[in-house]
Amino acid sequence: MELNMELLQELVNLVKQSQISELTVRVGDWRVTIRKNLQTGVALAAAPYTRSEGQATLAGEKKQEASPYVPVVSNWVGIVRRTKNGKPLVQVGDNIKRGQTLCWVDALGVHNEVRAPVAGKVVEIFVEDGQTVEFGQQLMLLEVAGGEGG
Repeated sequence: MELNMELLQELVNLVKQSQISELTVRVGDWRVTIRKNLQTGVALAAAPYTRSEGQATLAGEKKQEASPYVPVVSNWVGIVRRTKNGKPLVQVGDNIKRGQTLCWVDALGVHNEVRAPVAGKVVEIFVEDGQTVEFGQQLMLLEVAGGEGG
């Protein structure tokens, strides 16, 4: 068995359509973890299995309670793509709609959309086009529009 796009898509569909919330598969030197998150859908994280760091970086930012700011984090390990046809999708100061595509993360050749979890304004962008990102890494910071909570 080899890791390819067909296999990855089948695994993602399996997680989407089942009651399981997480699936990890090891193929050769790669370990692929697919997690279902009720807020963001299905996430795919892949990394060479030879790294034995564990999942300690999943702690993340859980301290936003009544904050007017919502972090946008990567659900994948991959390369950030912020431009389309040479133009940035969003820039600091842009007003955005809930569900709007903010950027993509290319993970093992899969173009994964990163969408706005809330309507609001882009306050900060922490990554550049072509930059490698880790699972859970903060990509952007959004200011929530008029009372919509994150």
